[in-house]
Amino acid sequence: MLKLFIYLPFLIAQSTYASDIDPRVLIDGEVLYTEECQKCHDNSLVPISDGTSLQSLDDIRWQISTCVTALGIFWMPNDEEDVAQYLNHDFFHFKNTPQPDS
Repeated sequence: MLKLFIYLPFLIAQSTYASDIDPRVLIDGEVLYTEECQKCHDNSLVPISDGTSLQSLDDIRWQISTCVTALGIFWMPNDEEDVAQYLNHDFFHFKNTPQPDS
């Protein structure tokens, strides 16, 4: 939680630049990614993408859901979506498509 307060001003400024996504979604997504995903996706242990496997925002969503299930991470669906939006906004830049109905 302390990390959030340290990075909050920077994240808000970065997140609101040219984006129609609620900055709180991007902040939450980055915090969740930092706290959970970087356990494997840091220092190139597991790459975020090999450049071929993820071709859309739905692919990002699928990959996050796969990791969450396989690793037993206790996230709500909106947590997964926040991480997907963060990764797409900051790294992938795919067209922002609505989340499929579950």
